[in-house]
Amino acid sequence: MKAKVNLKENNFSIIFDQRPPDKIIFQLKYFNLNKEESEEKIKYSSVIDLINMEKIVKFLEKNKIHIILNNELDDYLNKIKAEREQFRNKANLISKIKNKESKDELNNFNKTINFLYRNLVDHQINSLFHLYSAGSAANFSVPGSGKTSVVLAYFEKLRLENKVDAIFVIGPKNAFGSWEFEFYKNFNQKPKMKILGPDPDDRQLFYEKILTSNLILSHFQTVTRDIDLLKSFFSRNKILLVIDEAHYIKKIEGTWSSAILELSACSEFKVVLTGTPVPNDLRDIFNYLDFLYGQDKVLTSEDKSRVEFLLNKENNEEAIEFVSQKINPYFVRVTKNDLNLAKQIFNPPILVDMNPYEKQIYDAIVTNIKDYGRKEFFDNADLIEQICKARIIRLKQCASYVKNLESVLEDNLVFQKENLITNNISGIIARYDELEKPAKLLKLLEIVKNLKFKNKKVLIWSTHLKTVDLIHKELTLNNIRAEKIIGETDLDQRKNIKIDFNDKESSLDAIVATPQSCAESISLHQACTNAIYYDLSYNAAEFLQSLDRIHRVGGSEDNPVEYDFLHYNDSVDIKVYNKVFHKADRQMRIIEEENFTFDLNDEDESWEELYNDLEL
Repeated sequence: MKAKVNLKENNFSIIFDQRPPDKIIFQLKYFNLNKEESEEKIKYSSVIDLINMEKIVKFLEKNKIHIILNNELDDYLNKIKAEREQFRNKANLISKIKNKESKDELNNFNKTINFLYRNLVDHQINSLFHLYSAGSAANFSVPGSGKTSVVLAYFEKLRLENKVDAIFVIGPKNAFGSWEFEFYKNFNQKPKMKILGPDPDDRQLFYEKILTSNLILSHFQTVTRDIDLLKSFFSRNKILLVIDEAHYIKKIEGTWSSAILELSACSEFKVVLTGTPVPNDLRDIFNYLDFLYGQDKVLTSEDKSRVEFLLNKENNEEAIEFVSQKINPYFVRVTKNDLNLAKQIFNPPILVDMNPYEKQIYDAIVTNIKDYGRKEFFDNADLIEQICKARIIRLKQCASYVKNLESVLEDNLVFQKENLITNNISGIIARYDELEKPAKLLKLLEIVKNLKFKNKKVLIWSTHLKTVDLIHKELTLNNIRAEKIIGETDLDQRKNIKIDFNDKESSLDAIVATPQSCAESISLHQACTNAIYYDLSYNAAEFLQSLDRIHRVGGSEDNPVEYDFLHYNDSVDIKVYNKVFHKADRQMRIIEEENFTFDLNDEDESWEELYNDLEL
């Protein structure tokens, strides 16, 4: 049997010299090819956007059909083969660079990096060489290793070679200030910066005018809203596209992920940055690779199906090994140990006895939990989990600051059903500030005063907004100059606070912050070596990020940092602390592996487990 296989402009067709067997007809339908009714010829065709032409041709050859390709299709298939071979050669090259087998080439490359005002350290030069050789790559180095400086050096080298005109960074808003700051530190000049803000008319005007900015900053949501305008903007400009804190786009087919993957096709040079790449699902890594190199380039659709199959069969080790081998050339990783920073000192928790009223309220909640039966809920696992969460949240709120209990999700039916805050103590909660100050607050004040006496700045963490306000107010009343960073703190305020705090000569003594708003993408290590955790969330990744705010390259090489933890005796504080440290230690062991590894164990917040551990 013979078949003429043709590609003409946007149309693909197969013309058989006789009716093909039923199994081939069935498969052609699976390939999205449609039969054209004609007495003269047996023809199947489709538009090229809906099919994989290479796969169809291989299928026909495998089934012993003698095919005749027209010139356009033959050229197309040869181009694909050449690109695949070129991609393999590049993978081999960057693998050698990553394994440090190209020392002479690295030395020659290093001589070309003479345009920076602030020199890169060795591990940054290695990362830059890998990135430049790859064209597009990921950097999974730990927070504080200087990933931003590496990318800015890459941008400048590409700009000097007339390959790009601007760097476009997509990331969380709290990362924007770091890009501006690091740009100045690396080049000794302010960037021509544009932040794509909330005004759609302003953004559209920027997209349509001639590009004059060299640093463009955008939140993930903005890309989703402006995707068509951005694709047009990218088509008219040469852009280095960077995803900062890329763990935000791990979710397959998420709204942000889909828009960013669509935009990635419009840029030749791309970078993925995240210091917390460890996924709970191997499929999380698909977006990174598809963003950098295009759909199914590193991991083909067959590869992804194989991963799905292995995971469904719970053959995790084989799946991990397969994915690790595939992605290994395309990322660099600097571990904490590679940075040669001074020691992190984790002081034993400081135990404090509750003051009378807060203890009365805490004990009342515990008593209600003891008296509240759970047997009727044993047939409903989801409700049990929600109840456990409600109880733990109440206890954590109380152990931080009693007034947090005023804002307990009153419209949540689970919380209403629990009704752990009874009427007889609601009055105490309402008047709490008139009755006493929390014992932890008084201990915190004592510690901060001592640090101030030693001319030391301090970073104070709390997961509760009312607690942040309480601490800030108390420090201010005691002539300790403090600023707070929460979600509502705008970008200019964040930048000014950061600059002031990092100035050793400034009068700013303390920052009070929530990990949710300040745990990533902000450097506070230039003048600070002390952090105090007033309370902890159950989020280990967030906790690890917060530790690195004061332990980073460019200031922490010679100065050890100290972390203190305030706990109430016989409270939920101690249980949460133990669990967070256990999870964090486990994550750090994974993160410190020389090569990228995966953690497929469930790291969700084990509320019921924590509840049972309280031994109430």
